[in-house]
Amino acid sequence: MMSFKSYYFFQASIVLVLLFMNKVSTQENPVINDIRSKTTNSSTCLQLLKSIPGTGTADLKGITKIILDLARSNATKTINLVNSLIPKTGDLRLKEGYLTCSEVYDNAIDEIIEAESDFNQGDYSSMNIQASAVMTEAVTCDDETRGLPIDPAVRKGNRDLIEISKIILVGANLLKG
Repeated sequence: MMSFKSYYFFQASIVLVLLFMNKVSTQENPVINDIRSKTTNSSTCLQLLKSIPGTGTADLKGITKIILDLARSNATKTINLVNSLIPKTGDLRLKEGYLTCSEVYDNAIDEIIEAESDFNQGDYSSMNIQASAVMTEAVTCDDETRGLPIDPAVRKGNRDLIEISKIILVGANLLKG
């Protein structure tokens, strides 16, 4: 049977371990801070990176892989939404805007797949070029739908892909050294 002293010592030890674990888990990942400091919208970058599970403890390669996966997921969801809206749209200008977005998002997905391949091969210069192309595609969609009554979810997905692309560019540049 455990004595009262041993029992309280045991409880105090558990509390100290839990406090230490909480301190470690809430500390900033220096890789996130490094990436954030090199983006044009550091607060959006920080918010995005902190919201993704796994980035808090990942190294640069890990975070870059997570962001590439996020880019593909975002682009896929956005193109699927755009493609579902095309047949429902009666406004000819809006339909043309959605058609342009569908085309450029199709290209963007191919470029993300190429960037993932470049990442896996350690070709960070080519990965950088692909990320830049993805951002250009998203900007084209944004430009082509400016002033149109575009679905807000498409606008958000598009703007998110622009921000995600910026983070991929920073990751590629940091990995190049």
